[in-house]
Amino acid sequence: MRVAVIGGGIAGLAAAWQLRSEADVTVFEPSRLGGKIATEPFEGRDVDCGPDAFITRTPDGIALCAEVGVDDLVAPQAGRTLLWWQGRLRALPDGLVLGAPKRLLPLVRSGLLTPSGLLRAAADLVLPLRRLPDDVSVRELVAGRFGAQVADRLVDPLVGGIHAGSTKDLSAMTTVPQLVEAARKSRSLLLGLRRAAQATSDGGPLFLAPRRGLGHLVERTIQGLDNAGVQFCPLSVTSLIRDGQRWRVEPGGEPFDAVVVATNATAAGRILSPDGPSGLFEIPTASVALVTLGYPAIDLPQGVNGVLVPASTGWLMTACSFGSAKWPHWANPGRSILRVSAGRDRDTRALALGDEELVDRLAGEMATALGIRDQPHTWRVSRWPDSFPQYRVGHTAQVERITDELRRTYPKVTICGASYNGAGIPACISSGRAAARTVLRATRELR
Repeated sequence: MRVAVIGGGIAGLAAAWQLRSEADVTVFEPSRLGGKIATEPFEGRDVDCGPDAFITRTPDGIALCAEVGVDDLVAPQAGRTLLWWQGRLRALPDGLVLGAPKRLLPLVRSGLLTPSGLLRAAADLVLPLRRLPDDVSVRELVAGRFGAQVADRLVDPLVGGIHAGSTKDLSAMTTVPQLVEAARKSRSLLLGLRRAAQATSDGGPLFLAPRRGLGHLVERTIQGLDNAGVQFCPLSVTSLIRDGQRWRVEPGGEPFDAVVVATNATAAGRILSPDGPSGLFEIPTASVALVTLGYPAIDLPQGVNGVLVPASTGWLMTACSFGSAKWPHWANPGRSILRVSAGRDRDTRALALGDEELVDRLAGEMATALGIRDQPHTWRVSRWPDSFPQYRVGHTAQVERITDELRRTYPKVTICGASYNGAGIPACISSGRAAARTVLRATRELR
C-alpha cells in the first residue's frame, strides 16, 4: 500500500512514523522538515527558533522521543512569571491553572485585582452551578465564575498569549478543556480546579525538551523514517486527482492508495478543492514573530522565567522568555539570551515591520519593562506567518463536520495538524498518528 503524507511538520512526520512499518510512505514537503520546530546556533548554544518545550500532561511527546532515541530530556528551571501591568512588573499569583485561580489568598497578595475584583472572584465559591452549553469562549467561562478582572488580567495574557488570540473569541472546549471539565463537575470552578490538581499531580515536570533542542527530535525522527525506507519529496502539492480507488498527487501525477494531508486548514482546502470541505477555509490563523536577543549579562529578576504582556497595554511584545535563565544549557558566562514574541490575531504590526525595526521596537519595550540599558549585540528574527490557528467557539463541532464531509467525498484521505485538534507538539503528534490509523483502517475497509 502506498500512502502520501502532504506536509512535513511534526504532525506529518508523526503520521509517517505511524505508517512506516505498514505502508510505502512518501512525505511531500517543499521547505524545511519540522514545521515550526527548528533549532539553530545562537550565542554559541543550540537555541530553538520556535517552540522550546512540550507539555507532559499528555504522553505523545515523551513517547515519540523514546521511540526515536531522544533520551536526554531536561525540564526548565522552576521560576515565576511576571505580568507587565499598569507600568510595572508584578508576579502572577501562585496556584493558577491556565490563569484561573485555585486559591484566593495569592490573588489578594498579588495586587493585580481591585477590592471589588477580589470580591467578585470569591463569589465563585457561592454562585450556583452554571449549566454550560456545548462550547463557550474562554472569557465567558472564566468571567462567569470569577469576574472580568480575573478573565482579562490573568487568563487572557496567558491563554491568549499561548494561542496568539483573544479569549473573547477562543473556544474554551478546545483551548482550556481542563477548566471546562472542572466547571461541569463542580459548583465552584476554584474548588473543582483544586480537586483536579490534587487528583492528577504526580510531582513530575510540566514541560520537557531535548537538551540539544527540539530540532533534535525532528532530526532523529527523520533519521528513523529514512532508515525505514520512507521517501521525502521536495514538491509543493497543489491538488489531488481521483483515479478509481487511488489518488494522484499533482503536480507529478504519482498514484497513492491513501493520503494524509498534514498542512494548515487553508492549504488543505486548496489541495482538496473543489470538492473538499468548505469549512477548511473558515479556520482563521494569526501570524507571530519570535525574536531572539543576545545581550551582555543582564541583571534579570531572580527566580523568574519570563514576562507576559496583556493586549490592553498596546505593546507590540506579547511575552518574553528569559531563555538563558530558563534553560541552564543555554547559559553562557557573561551573556544573556531572551526570546521575545510579537503578533496576535488581528494585530499585524509585527508583519509590517522589517527585521531591524522589529528588533528595535521590542528591545525598547524590554528596556522599559526590565530597565535594560544595553542594546542587544546579536539578534535573530523567526517569522511564523499564518501558523497559529484561531480556535473560535464551536471549533470542535466544525472539525467534526469537516471530517464527516471528508469521509464522504474523499475516502482514504484524512487531515491532521494544529488546525484541527489543538496546538502544541503532543497534540500535533497525536493528530498525525490518529490520521495514520484512520487511513489504514479506511484502506482495509474499502478493499
